[in-house]
Amino acid sequence: MKLSQILSQLLEEYTDRPLPLAILIERSGTNGFGTIAGILTIPMLIPLPIPLAGFSTLVGSGIILVGCQLALGYSKPYLPKRIARIELSPTASQKLLKNINRLLQPLERMSKNRFSRFSNSWWGYRIIGLCLAWDALLMSLPLPIPLTNLVPAYTLLFLAIGLLESDGLFILIGYGMTMVTTIFFASIAGTIWQLAIQAFSYLWP
Repeated sequence: MKLSQILSQLLEEYTDRPLPLAILIERSGTNGFGTIAGILTIPMLIPLPIPLAGFSTLVGSGIILVGCQLALGYSKPYLPKRIARIELSPTASQKLLKNINRLLQPLERMSKNRFSRFSNSWWGYRIIGLCLAWDALLMSLPLPIPLTNLVPAYTLLFLAIGLLESDGLFILIGYGMTMVTTIFFASIAGTIWQLAIQAFSYLWP
């Protein structure tokens, strides 16, 4: 089942009661890794009244956890009980899930089951898990530069949909975007380092 279909069902069932995170995991079944990665990533791509500096670190930590589990060969994601018991209020869950669906549906229409050796193989899962964890780590960095977390967030979204749809093409795009993201952040790190050296030389000649 597509992630947008899962979310549509939850929208109907939880219109007036809190939505536990554990239910999202339960409904996703064998697609739990892609579901969690997608649901945690998409709020980074839509306008929400959230302080992104701390929120991106929280979201990134969750994706790093499931990415490492996928890389280590877990059959389904495991979240600590404290996180699994988190509940979204009816108002928050309705707004969040509707926004997620609005962004998801066009991408799902483009994806399909293809090149499955990149998405459904033993080695494929390991590489995808490592990429999820790495991109999430980059997304969670508290850099003082606006919109830098969007680059790894879009990368994570392609990897998540590739997992959900068994779409090897989306996975390959995600791999390519992971390389671009790494180069992008490396260039930022290099620039910051050079500025720090110049500032140090200026203050202490």
